[in-house]
Amino acid sequence: MLVSDLRLIKWDFRMEDEKLENILKIDDDEINGKLSKYGIEKRIFLRTCNRLEIYYDENVEVDSDDFPKATLMKGDEAIRHILRVSAGLESMSVGENEILRQIKDALDHSMKGGRSNKFLSMIFNRAIRVGKEIREKTAISHGKVSIPSIMVDQMSQKGFVNDKKIGVVGTGKMAATIVKYLIKEPGADVTIYGRNEEAGRELAQLFNVSYKRNLDMADIVAQCDCVITATSSKTPLILRSQIESIRKRTLFIDISNPKNIEDYYSNNLVELINLEIANHIMEENRKKKENDIIVAEQMIEKEMHKIYTKIAESEIEDYISGIYGRGREILINEVDKCMSALNNDHPTRETLEAMGNSIINKILAPQTLILKSMVREKKVEIIREFLNNSKLLMDDQTEPAHEDQKDNQNPPDQNHQLYQTP
Repeated sequence: MLVSDLRLIKWDFRMEDEKLENILKIDDDEINGKLSKYGIEKRIFLRTCNRLEIYYDENVEVDSDDFPKATLMKGDEAIRHILRVSAGLESMSVGENEILRQIKDALDHSMKGGRSNKFLSMIFNRAIRVGKEIREKTAISHGKVSIPSIMVDQMSQKGFVNDKKIGVVGTGKMAATIVKYLIKEPGADVTIYGRNEEAGRELAQLFNVSYKRNLDMADIVAQCDCVITATSSKTPLILRSQIESIRKRTLFIDISNPKNIEDYYSNNLVELINLEIANHIMEENRKKKENDIIVAEQMIEKEMHKIYTKIAESEIEDYISGIYGRGREILINEVDKCMSALNNDHPTRETLEAMGNSIINKILAPQTLILKSMVREKKVEIIREFLNNSKLLMDDQTEPAHEDQKDNQNPPDQNHQLYQTP
């Protein structure tokens, strides 16, 4: 396989929660400043609630001090990773669908900002396409595959959706995602709670739900049958002692990291589902999809071959274009020399032959050196296949030429010359 210049800087949910949270708070302008220091201008940022990935198309190694705790990838490893991300194989919940939209949005944002190029766009479009194809041909995305959808499914199974008052504490991405799932459920009465009034009202308007600028947890618990916490608070919002004082049937959903709700309480009226339980459910789902995962990985490897074929074709086209361009330059220079010689009464045939030989030597000498170098590197079988195919093409396309001693040599003799050290 050819080695592309695709590079990747990534952080995701596999790292420590607090460190990932700090990374996700870094804005694009700060990262762009660091990348520009390396001359990296073409890049795509993929941001989700639990990952930040930066793809760029430069043969440049970045200093880990500028991107602490990041995993660095390049070449086929980086390409395979974006395909796996698109397929949902690198998500917390295997097969989740939201990532496809996020990849498309990342590409669109980069293109609008003039940050993408032909190569990056090709890789991302291929990733989007294979992600869709895998979901169409396997059951990898069937069932509840994201944390919010799993949580809403658990709420429904326990009877805490229809005609229930649901409070969502938080105004960030995870809160928005779970509200998006909740409003699809009939009879759900949703209220968003949070101190950030601008973000809260914006979400409430977007999803046509209520908003209250309130973080009095005792009051929220009193008003709601189910309370969902999705904040970045470093300390618990609901303490064990508060839970143990509740005197009505209540369901808590904690999708925050770190935890917003203390567990190991003693109250049979209260049930808590947090990320630990969700992770257990996701692991069970993964086991059920082992065959689909194998098929998805096989499809990704086939797509890798197609991508590298596309890369090779593009590189060969650029190379051939360069040969033709150089050939035209040589032709123009040699015609000028020929005309000058003819104007000085040089014999016509000798002048034209000298021009032809000069053109041939200047165009073919670099290619000959490359072929001889390949022989020294023991790529003999590739050379022989190239020579055989070239001979067939020349036999089909070449007009009979004036024969001289070199033209009368047998093809094996000419091939033998190629194998000599220059």
